[in-house]
Amino acid sequence: MKKFLILTLSIFMLAAFVPLSVQADVPYRSYNYDYWKNVVPSPAPYEPAKSETLKNTEAGALKLPGDMSFDADGNLYIADSGNNRIVVLDKDLNFKRVISEFTNDGKTETFKNPGGITVDGNGNIHVADTDNGRVVSISQNGEAKLVFGMAASSITGANFVFSPLKVGVDSAGRYYVIAKNVFQGMMSFDADGSFFGYFGTIKVQSSFADRFWKLVATQEQKKKMQLFIPTEFTGLDVDKEGFVYATNVDYYGGQTIRRLNPKGSDVLVNYTNKQIVGDIVYRRSGALSGPTKFVDIKARDKGIYSALDYTRGRIFTYDSEGNILYIFGGMGSELGMFKQPVAIESFNDRIYVLDQQRGAVVMFEPTRYGELINQAIGLRYDGAESEAVKLWEEVLKLDAHYELAYSGIGKSLLAAGKNKEAVEYLKKGMNKRYYSVAFKRLRNDFLKENINIVAAIIIIIILIPIAVKTVKFVRERKYRKRW
Repeated sequence: MKKFLILTLSIFMLAAFVPLSVQADVPYRSYNYDYWKNVVPSPAPYEPAKSETLKNTEAGALKLPGDMSFDADGNLYIADSGNNRIVVLDKDLNFKRVISEFTNDGKTETFKNPGGITVDGNGNIHVADTDNGRVVSISQNGEAKLVFGMAASSITGANFVFSPLKVGVDSAGRYYVIAKNVFQGMMSFDADGSFFGYFGTIKVQSSFADRFWKLVATQEQKKKMQLFIPTEFTGLDVDKEGFVYATNVDYYGGQTIRRLNPKGSDVLVNYTNKQIVGDIVYRRSGALSGPTKFVDIKARDKGIYSALDYTRGRIFTYDSEGNILYIFGGMGSELGMFKQPVAIESFNDRIYVLDQQRGAVVMFEPTRYGELINQAIGLRYDGAESEAVKLWEEVLKLDAHYELAYSGIGKSLLAAGKNKEAVEYLKKGMNKRYYSVAFKRLRNDFLKENINIVAAIIIIIILIPIAVKTVKFVRERKYRKRW
């Protein structure tokens, strides 16, 4: 009986120290990677709140939906590809209306397998009308503002067929289109729909081994070798500053997230020792094997961005410096798991994922753990490192292995001139960049505080060899006089 009471008490005490976010009823495993690229379990940053298929609404069920986008008021627009329409929900996934047609020059027209959608800051709806081979921009009242396509030419090739899959629009009205079988990059169009050129072309280089075998191979063998062509973009999102976040598939596990400036150059910041590739550790064969294949991306506030993994149904979230903030999600049939994830969106810190096979939108809400991280990153992004310290301290109570929290506290201590404490925290946070700065300042502090002692030691070090030589010289002279 005594042993039973002790065991029961131990269980209750253990439960009391388990963070609420860890106890969140989630079907997936949440984790992160440490500095050494080891998998580290973590509390759940987000938990599934709702899934909507629209089966029980007047709109009827979604059928093979391809993309979604929020407007500024929190309305969610879904490209319901299989039903050739656009469905509008509110931020709580309640049905609002259906857009199945629009007016173009006085004529009523419809969509055909619309694959991509985005809504700009003015509420205009831009649709990649895939099987109609065009991009359609309409107002909220269903009037076409612009409709354009792309004919075959000397630039695209004689057999080119324009099949837009995803579309993005910046504040200047410039269009970015991911099109089927286009490997030169995204297609960019001016505000009037005229083709501007290819954007963000990905350069693919063959390895030394590939080049060697091409050198020694016969003509027949060379024909069978894989062509080295640029990889295809899979998803895009334009942030408030006009930068284009894009995902692409790299079957060799290379970088698959890019932040493209107006010139199309990748300016994604990464101060970590890890590539931004999703999972660093994964199975090489079997179910759910291979490198992460990002299919879509969402640029959120304060430099945060989240990318959706098609291979294992996971959501990877990073900050503006390339640090992984949290990872969650998975493949399965329970709420919060996916069959075929194809699109990701965010509104007011909620995250939404579109499951094409299931015909459902899944809404996730942040746990206390995820909320603290988002708020701390936001303060740090705004330069308020000291204000973020209390939040980081709370994060460490929930997850003692969260390196970024140690790093955040260390940077705040460094800014406050507390170099000794900063060194300790930055060391725990494995932040080599700021640890070097803190260590250098700590060394300078030591020299300033102990300048007299240091000077004395230096003088002694200089004088010792002189004294030794003098003593030796005197002894030798005395010895010579004796003889």
